[in-house]
Amino acid sequence: MTKTLYTDKHLSIFEDKIRFKSWVLPWGKKDVMISHIRKVSEKKMGLFSGRFRISGSNNFRDWFHFDASRPTKNKAIVLETDYKIYKRLWITPERHVAAFNILKKLV
Repeated sequence: MTKTLYTDKHLSIFEDKIRFKSWVLPWGKKDVMISHIRKVSEKKMGLFSGRFRISGSNNFRDWFHFDASRPTKNKAIVLETDYKIYKRLWITPERHVAAFNILKKLV
């Protein structure tokens, strides 16, 4: 088992993967391997850029994991992957700065 570097109610970051505890609605776990992530960045969220998207996507490029508290947040971490669909995974961890710093070191 790999070492857990970060965990909250939505996701856990390990040395080799990110485990989403609530990928779709409050159920549905999913692992994303760190080796599939090409770039990590921060984005401000606004009215038209995902702040009120609780889960899912309205296109085949971006994916938002389930987070009922996302409307209260103003920043997201965007993981650009090598997947064919949902190339950008928008994540909103509870401790944004800690998760972002860990992901920047891993990628």
